[in-house]
Amino acid sequence: MTQSAQRVVVALSILMALSGCSFFNSKIVTVCEETLKERLRSPSGYQRIEITRYEEKMDRSEYQAYLEANEKLAERREFEMRWFDQGNKEPTLFEIYINYDAPNAYGTLIRGLVSCEYLDDDGDKSNADSYSVKVDGKTKTEWIVEQIRASNG
Repeated sequence: MTQSAQRVVVALSILMALSGCSFFNSKIVTVCEETLKERLRSPSGYQRIEITRYEEKMDRSEYQAYLEANEKLAERREFEMRWFDQGNKEPTLFEIYINYDAPNAYGTLIRGLVSCEYLDDDGDKSNADSYSVKVDGKTKTEWIVEQIRASNG
């Protein structure tokens, strides 16, 4: 085997080894999948089937409706809208739909579909982290609180 062929084989081997890592995913996809796996009974059995991505810049009425649904403090909503009206924000909603297989409590693979959303004021999805994304409508904190309440009966 020639030296250039050996380099190609080595490069392909490295790429194949990295293909299972999040190296090739955007940060938001990695964060959404990590958050999803934390909620699975058997995260090691998780297998991604398909990822679908959407992003939408919000106009004033959409942003206001989003704040009404997600921000409890009226003062905070008013502050955010003032910033929007002054042109200091370009809110963008990023949505990721993850179609996956994962084992249930009995080890049987079950197909699942979750939505993951992230709102960024500047339209930058690279700022997403596990506490700022919502998987199936719940942040990490909201999901943890729900699990604690469920376990306490």
